[in-house]
Amino acid sequence: MDPLSTSGTSRAASPTTLAQTSCPMGAVLDPRDGDVASPPVSPADVAPAVPPERGRRWGRRWWGPSLAMATVATALFVLAATSLVGAGSLTTGSAGWWLLTTALHVPLLGILCFLAAGLVERFGYYWRGRAVEAAGRLPTTYPTVCVQLPMFNEHAVARRVIEAASAMNWPVDRLAVQVLDDSTDDDTRALVDRVCAEVRAATGVDCHVRRRADRHGYKAGALEAARLETDAEFIVIFDADFVPPADYLQRTIPHFYLSDGEPDTGLALVQTQWGHLNADESALTRAQSLWIDDHHTLQMSWRSAMWRFINFTGTAGVWRTSAIDAAGGWRAASLVEDCELSFRHLFAGYRTKFVKEVVAPAELPATFTAYKAQQKRWTQGWAQLQRLHLRTLLFAFRTSSVRRLAFAYHMCISWQWPAWAVWMTMLPLLIFTDLWFGALGIGAGIALYLLPTMLWLLAATTVASLETRHTYPERLTPATFRRRFARIVPYVVINTGMLPHQFSAFTEGFFGSLHSEFERTPKAASVTGSPRSEAKRRYGVKVHWPYLLAEAFFVAYQLAWTALFLDHGLLLCAIGTTFVGACVAYLGYFYGDHAGKVCFVIDRAKVAEVPV
Repeated sequence: MDPLSTSGTSRAASPTTLAQTSCPMGAVLDPRDGDVASPPVSPADVAPAVPPERGRRWGRRWWGPSLAMATVATALFVLAATSLVGAGSLTTGSAGWWLLTTALHVPLLGILCFLAAGLVERFGYYWRGRAVEAAGRLPTTYPTVCVQLPMFNEHAVARRVIEAASAMNWPVDRLAVQVLDDSTDDDTRALVDRVCAEVRAATGVDCHVRRRADRHGYKAGALEAARLETDAEFIVIFDADFVPPADYLQRTIPHFYLSDGEPDTGLALVQTQWGHLNADESALTRAQSLWIDDHHTLQMSWRSAMWRFINFTGTAGVWRTSAIDAAGGWRAASLVEDCELSFRHLFAGYRTKFVKEVVAPAELPATFTAYKAQQKRWTQGWAQLQRLHLRTLLFAFRTSSVRRLAFAYHMCISWQWPAWAVWMTMLPLLIFTDLWFGALGIGAGIALYLLPTMLWLLAATTVASLETRHTYPERLTPATFRRRFARIVPYVVINTGMLPHQFSAFTEGFFGSLHSEFERTPKAASVTGSPRSEAKRRYGVKVHWPYLLAEAFFVAYQLAWTALFLDHGLLLCAIGTTFVGACVAYLGYFYGDHAGKVCFVIDRAKVAEVPV
């Protein structure tokens, strides 16, 4: 699978955030796209108004689809366990069997479509995407650059990112650093103030803190408020867990210029590759490093070269300031404000670009609780994005049918999670009642149910392990390849265990409030790039009970099928359901690990001391 109940106060974007201007005539698609560029669109098309909410009551009951699916699944299991439904209801191979079995495989059909599109991107990388992205030539007078560092209670990593951002090679009089500190922790605020003062004194860089009276609009609100306070030509954004290399600006800004030094005004964004500071820290970080390598190096390189569009990932990217202004600025309309702004640039006729050769290392979430919080925000936000812009993409945006289909796949990628969750809920019943194609023979079952997923996993892992020469400093050898390829094991376990959690995040994004709380991902600074380290502290992570209940039900449901399969002598099927349930339970065991606990209340250190 490709990776993505709030209790905070809902906040809408401010009128300033929603201010819009018409897009420039020069913002056109690259001629290599093969499409005729759309004419400039009106501001309303660039940043359509946020659709009305479905009602406060329905927003609070976003978990309704999960409850409905659990109720139906439980009822069907009871019928199967009591022998009211089972094999033999329809003759295998009959017309009725084919019709009903095919209809019940609709979720699998959706999954196969996603897998096929994913394989096109992975193998397509060798056709379009593997070549080095050519940069232009900087003008004689360097452009002005503003580096923005949004953060909220980032005591562990604040010093590291501020020092690294201020140390980037660029003329001091053409560089400014804005630390957008929304912290509520007094110690963190004092630390940020102290580090900024030290940087100003030591380097001469204009490094200042920007604070707001409240967190209105969360990260998007902070970025929009800061954007209005700078007249820099380019804005560079790094989250607090990143450590930008010193040559970052020297290698990214030239992409906004042509070979003769003239500005390429149609290019709005240069997104760079995420690196890893702690890839080998644990099975969790190894799994994350695999999907980031796969998504960035392969998918984004392909999309950039083929379609001249990728979405901003929220960090490690450079924006043309005038392009942000033309598209209407930052909006807190969804939890993925970066992707929402990117699609408005697409609709306005701008290009965006991915440069895999420039790597900005970052700290991966090192605890399962923090990882789940991050993935919830991303998956929920992508579902919200569809509510905002899918209609425009499908019916109003002027482009070729092929590009429209590619962008629709891009925007709707989070549908994989409900498709997989529904399918893994239905499959045991289909096997038990012989309403699956494995009833025709073991060959048909393997070909349809195992081979497509295995082919996708092997292809993505192999290519991602081979093609990340820019991300990792060590030379690729058979030993390093085997070590990188072995990441497939934790990747499969963790993604399987995330199914009910991600299904819940998708339903909350699709049926809940658009104005959800932006919940930060805690950073532990387990690896530090700063010569000085600050005292570590822990911040809370919200655990949402509808998500936890969905996970508990999923475990109980899969294990119930295990018992029923064993009772009927279906050992292989019992192993399958046990594996799925165990993966979800394994991830659930680590709830509270951000605070040194497991199962919420058990001290993890004491568990480690228990003799085996």
